[in-house]
Amino acid sequence: MKRQRFIDLESHAIEARRGPEFDALVGRCREGLSARGAYVLEGFLVPDGVARVLEELRGSLDHAYYKPKSHNAYLAPDDPNFDQEHPRNRKQTTTSATLAYDFVGRDSLLDRIYRWPPLRAFVAATLGYDALYPYDDDLAAVNVLNYRPGTQTGWHFDNAHFTVTLMLQQAEHGGAYEYVPFVRSPDEENYAAIETVLDGQSRDIHTLEQGPGDLVVFQGRYTLHRVTEVLGSLPRLVAVLSYDAAPGARLTPHTRKTFYGRYDAGESSPGAPA
Repeated sequence: MKRQRFIDLESHAIEARRGPEFDALVGRCREGLSARGAYVLEGFLVPDGVARVLEELRGSLDHAYYKPKSHNAYLAPDDPNFDQEHPRNRKQTTTSATLAYDFVGRDSLLDRIYRWPPLRAFVAATLGYDALYPYDDDLAAVNVLNYRPGTQTGWHFDNAHFTVTLMLQQAEHGGAYEYVPFVRSPDEENYAAIETVLDGQSRDIHTLEQGPGDLVVFQGRYTLHRVTEVLGSLPRLVAVLSYDAAPGARLTPHTRKTFYGRYDAGESSPGAPA
């Protein structure tokens, strides 16, 4: 990969892995994570790079899993200790389509960016990890979320401690990434605050602004978030690059079945474009 052609390394000194510019960028990103639970590298992928990724995905997007998904905010089986209207079990609806890793294409530009060691080292430094590893998951390592007009993602917490995304195409209208930073913690679920968000009454909702080519690192395990309904004629397309602090990470079978309609690569997906 000719990284200088596709990645803006002049604005984002991530390849150096050390030095004043690298340290300053890492510091700014850590401040964003601490204050908002996210940071954005604007224009990380240059327009030619965005166009290249979109071209490589052409034809594959029809394989995205398009079945509406009903799930609770925890992306987990319901807890029988609570009723169905409790925030732990209350159902959310996700209608966006998920293109699994086995359709992204090994050695595509998107896959090479995902596996590029300087990117993993940089993200690890901003999050305070010694190293990050690609997922050992043939469905979840790299995904492309396809939000056709009229689709959305319901409120949820991520299974992972953090998520790395790359915006490829914005919707004409709608498709806002809304989130409530750190609404729960490892020691406190804070169901009352979660219920306020689900009821549409929270004053703590933020919108994460991002454009094509922007790289986002987001801490979603304790931050409730969603994508509002996409409006207009253009789909919202965003790549999700999944890493973990330990090798061998995989999604749970429940999450794989929920978001891909199958458990493993090679299985036929029941979802198809409507």
